[in-house]
Amino acid sequence: MDAQRALLDELMGAARNMTDEERKGFKEVTWDDKEVCGAYMVRFCPHDLFVNTRSDLGPCPRIHDPKLKESFEKSPRHDVFVPKFETELAQFCEKLVMDLDRRVRRGRERLAQEVEPAPAQPLSSEKAEQLSQLEDKIKNLLEQVESLGEAGKVDEAEALMRKVDTLNTEKAALTQQTLPDKVLLLAQEKKMALCEICGSFLVANDAVERTQSHITGKQHIGYGMVRDFISEYKLAKEKGREEERLAREKETEERRKQREKELDSRRRSVSGDRDRHRDRERERDRYRDRDLDRERSRDWNGRGNRDGGRSGEWRSRNGRDGARDRNRDRSRSRSPVRHGHRRSPRSPVHPY
Repeated sequence: MDAQRALLDELMGAARNMTDEERKGFKEVTWDDKEVCGAYMVRFCPHDLFVNTRSDLGPCPRIHDPKLKESFEKSPRHDVFVPKFETELAQFCEKLVMDLDRRVRRGRERLAQEVEPAPAQPLSSEKAEQLSQLEDKIKNLLEQVESLGEAGKVDEAEALMRKVDTLNTEKAALTQQTLPDKVLLLAQEKKMALCEICGSFLVANDAVERTQSHITGKQHIGYGMVRDFISEYKLAKEKGREEERLAREKETEERRKQREKELDSRRRSVSGDRDRHRDRERERDRYRDRDLDRERSRDWNGRGNRDGGRSGEWRSRNGRDGARDRNRDRSRSRSPVRHGHRRSPRSPVHPY
């Protein structure tokens, strides 16, 4: 009935049977509503894993809708909500595993108690025949219980288990010696084994078919899924933390390199300013040396003249006039009168 209702809801909508007045106040459920099971959206819901088993959690109080799940997977916000839903599922699964591990520890403690029963006395032929019949009945009933459990018929299986308990009581009464009931119970449990995955007690060295039936059972598979998810979730969280650490280290290293680059750039800028300042100082020194050389040259040339260097300064001040004075001085120096030569009176006088 529930499956048919869910199918009709998927095809016709949840408001298919509402009146017009009811439709006015009706709000369609979306995948991000609180009423929707986030664990079902992202992975699996633990309430669906143990139906009709000893670990049955009952129906989930939230909505499981394949149509909403499909809408969630196509939503652009899918990647944002996946970590949130996975965290909620991991918390629920960890609580389940903690409760299961406590049961497993108690089971180990019970199996670890070493209590050896007293050796049984030989039975009479009549009691031996009754014991054989009881064992056959118990074996047949256990096979029927297993078949009913696989078919999901829990009530019928529990009824047969009550009959098995009654037969076991009769069997114990036939074989019971003077030992207390607790000692007999512990002695029986020493023949049992404990499943570390789901915490179930198994018969030690049981048939392969029974062992395989347990491994493929709903409870064993369900707890296996829960444990695998927790391991996967923790591994992903550890990997995420490692990636964040590496990203922080990379960012720190990049900032350090950037600071070094900026510092080196400032150093080069300061060094360039120093070089430019040094070049300017050198240029000024060159100009200063050149001016000094010019002054020394003028002083040297001045000392070679009769006027004690004043002619050089005078020439420097008078430019071309100084040049004409030099020419006039040379003309006078070549004058025959000054050199002691007199012209012949016959010689023609040329006007200048």
